[in-house]
Amino acid sequence: MAALNTALNLALDGLSPEESVELKTTFGKVMGEVVLELINPAIKAFPELAVDDKAWRDIAVAQAGARFKQNENS
Repeated sequence: MAALNTALNLALDGLSPEESVELKTTFGKVMGEVVLELINPAIKAFPELAVDDKAWRDIAVAQAGARFKQNENS
């Protein structure tokens, strides 16, 4: 997921607002499929891989902060 997020951020550079929305939507769909088809079955098979809600929140906050900082520098 982190690699997809990084790829998205790199791909957004120089796109129009309309193109950015389209690309973000497409990446969102792909990331959703990765979760449903790969991550969730892996966690079901190996419950020790599960991350608690606090860890997910921490990850989301860190990613949002990084995106905000990147947008400020653009």
